Amino acid sequence: MRHRIPKTFTILITCTGKTPITLSVPPLLLFGIILASISFPVVSVARLFQSMTYQNTELTRENRSLDRKAREILEDVQTLEKEINALQRRAGMTNDTAEDQRQLQSQLSLPQGGVPPHFDARLFLQSAQAQLPQLAQSLKGEIEPALERTLDRENARPSGVPLKATTRTTSEFGRRRNPFGGGSELHSGLDFVAAYGSPIHTTAPGTVMKAELSRGYGYMVVVNHDYGFQTLYAHMSGLAVSPGDRIDRYHVVGYLGNTGRSTGPHLHYEVHLNSQPVDPDDYLD
Repeated sequence: MRHRIPKTFTILITCTGKTPITLSVPPLLLFGIILASISFPVVSVARLFQSMTYQNTELTRENRSLDRKAREILEDVQTLEKEINALQRRAGMTNDTAEDQRQLQSQLSLPQGGVPPHFDARLFLQSAQAQLPQLAQSLKGEIEPALERTLDRENARPSGVPLKATTRTTSEFGRRRNPFGGGSELHSGLDFVAAYGSPIHTTAPGTVMKAELSRGYGYMVVVNHDYGFQTLYAHMSGLAVSPGDRIDRYHVVGYLGNTGRSTGPHLHYEVHLNSQPVDPDDYLD
């Protein structure tokens, strides 16, 4: 016996104390209502899952970006620490000052071996935001001035040979036999032989203290370079500067000659540190 689908279904809606409501619904409409009621929760759950997946993807992408930026900052801090340490050594900062800098830098330091595989990026960025300004202020307030003083001192240090012409050294610094008689004497500089009249260049910037004719040194020039450094150029055939002149490194101060107490054309060159003659050979590089 075949079961035939009814042409309509009757839906009875009742409520206590009230007259029931009777609805006649075609089969197709009833099936549609049932299907919609079943599929709605499924669609809602799918949409919710899709939204959560999207948010999770965005959060993952944000975390990766934050992680990358934090690692970049860590590497920059490591590089900055190395540069600051090098500047501290070059600036000759005291151990106490350098230790203060190291304590500040250690708050942003990388573990030995480089960037760690896992770390709290947000925590580090917060720490960096708080500490980097202090580090920069210390760099500007203490290290840079000390470095500037060091650079000034390095610039004042005599360096190089005062002759650009082909030359050779004929007498070293130290005690030697007196070329004008018996016995020995302290030779307080270096003697360079080159072509007569060759230009003589100062080996550091400074101020001309003397430019005169001396009985022993002949035509001579003394230049003060500050930080205790002075240089002397003697036995010249002529002068190219005057007392009080402010001159740069490699400025021509005179010309090679044979004046004063000299046995032949040459340049007598001296370097003084804190009013004491020192071996110019240590300052030729």
